[in-house]
Amino acid sequence: MSELETKGVFDGLKVLDFTIALAGVYISWQFADLGAEVWKVERYGSGDQARAWDPFVNGLSTLYTAYNKNKKSIEMDLSSQAGKEVIYEMVKQADVVLENFKSGSIDRLGLGYDKLKEINPKIVFVSLSGFGGSGPLQKYPCYDAIAAARSGFAGSNGEPDGAPMKAGNANCDTLTGTYAFNAAVMGLIEAQRTGTGCRIDVGMTDVAMTACGETVMDYGQTGEVYTRFGNHDRFVAPYGIFEARDGWAVIIADTQKRFEALCDVLGLPELKTDEQFSDNAARIRNRDLLAEKIEAVTRGMFRREIEQKLLAADVPASEVLPFIEAYTSEHANVTNVTEMVWQEKIGNIRFYNNPLRFDDQICPIRRGAPLLGQDTDEILKSVGYSDEEIKKLYDDEVVASHLY
Repeated sequence: MSELETKGVFDGLKVLDFTIALAGVYISWQFADLGAEVWKVERYGSGDQARAWDPFVNGLSTLYTAYNKNKKSIEMDLSSQAGKEVIYEMVKQADVVLENFKSGSIDRLGLGYDKLKEINPKIVFVSLSGFGGSGPLQKYPCYDAIAAARSGFAGSNGEPDGAPMKAGNANCDTLTGTYAFNAAVMGLIEAQRTGTGCRIDVGMTDVAMTACGETVMDYGQTGEVYTRFGNHDRFVAPYGIFEARDGWAVIIADTQKRFEALCDVLGLPELKTDEQFSDNAARIRNRDLLAEKIEAVTRGMFRREIEQKLLAADVPASEVLPFIEAYTSEHANVTNVTEMVWQEKIGNIRFYNNPLRFDDQICPIRRGAPLLGQDTDEILKSVGYSDEEIKKLYDDEVVASHLY
């Protein structure tokens, strides 16, 4: 599908993207997926920091590639006055500015909100950082694992007597990106209504703390902190991951009727009349014993068998799929979760589609991730620079197209 054939709900919107770490890159990814033209401003000579992160395929970082489809790259020296002047021209056309430099760095560059709103009063300016724009930690670096550690998120995960555990994927980054994307859309609505933009400040650690909402509510109401339940739930039992003959399966018996149906399917009718499991409160108190009795049966069953038999009895269940099985599953194929797209330097590769659907239509992938400075000339021309002016910017090493 050609770029000219595809449009999204944000078609015509322009996003000026200074972000260099995943939380920010995730926001511009959402805008790009939904049709906005994202101008990814990359550091002269090196570009997005993820370009240097392993693993590589034909010299292109797989992490960088995964999170930068549909964007356009302009390579620039932001420290030069001429580079700043280019940004000022871009801001005249932009609707959203995204940045996640160290706290205060964008202002010291002369590209902060106070300066840019003088040029474009309707600009929605989103600043992301590890700890927000205030507080004692704002000057310190922060990555996903640090936000998880500082927020209580990591401390809430893992086995009861084991170590805290970070998530396998960058949940704090992506959750922050989701919050910030939603905030940017709200800012755009307000700017359209009033003619005035705004600055939005998002701290990754603050966002990660919202993922611990259940723990916060417990502590606020009871003064107790309940954390680290391993693969089982704190409010319902049985609810969790149980060992199977060939892997693992999720079983959720969240009502008395379903618990009794589970007992019948597993051949454990005696549990229905056992006082230790008489209701959900009793099952929570005896969670470990209940899990032991269930796993004594499920260890002899295949995960698909567990899923099918329990679903037939109206007990929510699922086999735990290794990544490659999930990626190639019938569900993924039928719902078009992924799409083959041409990627410079690599060829046709599979990208995730945006999960949102509008009138049952997917958000089309217009292009793969850009090479460094791939769109420098196009972007400069789109904001009014002549061929002669562009050549001078190249000659003066203000912009470049290193294409890696």
